[in-house]
Amino acid sequence: MLRRLRLVDFKSFADEAVELAPLTLLVGANASGKSNCLDALRFLQQARADQSIVEILDGEQRPGAGPNAWQGLRGGSKEASRIGAESFLIESTWDIPEWPEEDVSFMHRIRCRTVPRPTWQEEGIYADDARPLLVARAIAHGESGTRRIEWTSPTGSVETTNGHDHSILGSVGPGHPRVITDEAVDAAMALNAGFESIVELEINPARMRGYGKTNRAEMDFNGGNFSGALWTLCRDPVQKRSLVDWLTEVLAPEIAELDFIHVEELGDVMAMLVERDGKRISSRSLSDGTLRFLGMLVALRTAASGSVFLVEEIDGGLHPARLHVLVEFLEALARERRLQIIATTHSPVMLQAVPRETLLSAVVFGRVPEHEGTIMRRLGDLPRFEETLERTGIDELFSTGWLEMAL
Repeated sequence: MLRRLRLVDFKSFADEAVELAPLTLLVGANASGKSNCLDALRFLQQARADQSIVEILDGEQRPGAGPNAWQGLRGGSKEASRIGAESFLIESTWDIPEWPEEDVSFMHRIRCRTVPRPTWQEEGIYADDARPLLVARAIAHGESGTRRIEWTSPTGSVETTNGHDHSILGSVGPGHPRVITDEAVDAAMALNAGFESIVELEINPARMRGYGKTNRAEMDFNGGNFSGALWTLCRDPVQKRSLVDWLTEVLAPEIAELDFIHVEELGDVMAMLVERDGKRISSRSLSDGTLRFLGMLVALRTAASGSVFLVEEIDGGLHPARLHVLVEFLEALARERRLQIIATTHSPVMLQAVPRETLLSAVVFGRVPEHEGTIMRRLGDLPRFEETLERTGIDELFSTGWLEMAL
């Protein structure tokens, strides 16, 4: 789980840090910095894929990269650093459960230059007490400016000539470089696993209306193969009953059953909702809001334990009176499957529905004239927040702009 995130000169942030919870809601006005925060996590997600800094920021550069190739961060390398800055730093602290047999925590720090061109500059792996396990730094030699890497660990330092432009996490191993320790190797593997666990859920209802494949158990994170993944889940009677119960809580007509249209020769299926009176509605006919909720049900139930989900506008398409069901579902899955969900919302009803502990862990983003860049703070850390909450509902604090003013 991602426990702490610090951003220095990244996009709209000057130097901000925040603690994150299993379910963390990001709130604030439009253009306040919520999506910039998620962009930092998208950067880490791609860093573990052995892509160059140029590719992470500007998209895949290889010839023939298709439409599904990584497209880069919003704004690309030209707008990755804060205006006036030439580099940025992303620092993250991760709690890694049972690695390999006990819970561990490590901190990762990476600095990249964006001027005159995007390039890797420095990266470090630290124990949870900030003790450095391995620090790598790009250095230039001679008039040609040939890049080398200086590696420093508790056992000493060494330079290598293979100046690269990737994260070091995928390149360290036992004895390489020679100053690396077993503890640093373990930390690099654990952090790489943390970065790999980041999943962006971008459900597109249009992708969910077609047939799915029974020989594919997973749903794409844009909603593709929804019916195939749902069919696999429903082969377990307990899972199927649970899904029906959640749908009954959300939808106006009472759902009695989940069924499927089969094309046996092709192994294709299409999901059907069966109402209490026997009416059968195919996924092709369902509303966008219903499909988004169904997609979230399937994604969170089939993802690997420990996944970190990024979701923009998590309440999109759901009736306000049903948001408490969404919250109950998210809280239950985060607890049962050790998932982390980091999501933006503009809904005061969503904040009303969450438990107090989750509300205090929500993060508000904003700008104030006397402060440089975006500010991000947990609601529980705002001055007099709990005292004010006792007198005024969170919906009023949200809609009147009190949260931003409290920054």
